[in-house]
Amino acid sequence: MPYLVVSILLPLIAVVHAIRTGRNMLWIYLIVFVPIVGPLAYFVVEVLPSFGQSRTARRALQKARAKIDPNRGLREGALDYERSQNVETASRLADELTKAGRFDDAIRICTEARQGVFEDDPKILLALAGAQFAAAGYADAIATLDYLRAKHPGLRIADGHLLYARALEESGATQRALEEYGALARYYAGAEARVRQALLYKRLGETAKASELFAAILKDARLAPQHFRRSQAEWIAVAEREK
Repeated sequence: MPYLVVSILLPLIAVVHAIRTGRNMLWIYLIVFVPIVGPLAYFVVEVLPSFGQSRTARRALQKARAKIDPNRGLREGALDYERSQNVETASRLADELTKAGRFDDAIRICTEARQGVFEDDPKILLALAGAQFAAAGYADAIATLDYLRAKHPGLRIADGHLLYARALEESGATQRALEEYGALARYYAGAEARVRQALLYKRLGETAKASELFAAILKDARLAPQHFRRSQAEWIAVAEREK
């Protein structure tokens, strides 16, 4: 059976993949006329690198790494920051500290990084707002993001906009949150913004609007490419449950 897989099935799978994905025809000759070595070379050179570039694959790999070694990101972030203290390393370390629940340390790192020309840097301001939000400092997060918007009026960062809408919702400014979710949904790549908007409508007792929005989300998901449905499975499931 193993010989059958290697000698017949593996080349067949490789040829079909090469044709469907429009690979160079030389690969087909190599796969067919150089048994075992040809198909293996094809998978190593062509398939594995593209798999690693897949967003879904990267997320799965990140989740697996997080389960095996949950402190890896924090260790690496701290080491990079120790080697070179700049906006990039500070914002990354702050994000890792926030994930680890060390909100005060994350806020401190961001505050220390906001020196001189980096006081208004978008990356460090987003990291700061994320730490403030995670620490339930919703008013502080809103103020930080308002400051970011004032300093960079032409800058549009979807994750920052989502964080802003969520901070408004958590702070009790529900009508403003609905407006921000609605504005965000017009360009946000995933389903989360619309799902959160629908959930907020439902929480406020506006069940008709919530149901209409959930139905639209599920319809769009059915018509969307498979990779979108896979990447947004969590939020599609929420819409299905709450509709």
